[in-house]
Amino acid sequence: METLWAPWRMEYILGKKEPECIFCTYPKENKDRDNLILYRSSHNFIVMNKYPYNNGHLMVVPYIHTSATATLSDEALLDFM
Repeated sequence: METLWAPWRMEYILGKKEPECIFCTYPKENKDRDNLILYRSSHNFIVMNKYPYNNGHLMVVPYIHTSATATLSDEALLDFM
């Protein structure tokens, strides 16, 4: 396996760790521009990655904190896709 070198991620790797999950706190803060939230829907939001591996790295994140998409409702999954 090749190693992907992304030196701009060092700020994230060495930086202060947030005490809470950013995907839980960001949508509640109502600071979409600062938190790089581009779009909100009823079940998910789209956010830009602050420390991307490539240009334009976006993430679709459910409002419900979960470790597996299989636990999301059918409505949330449909909205996710």
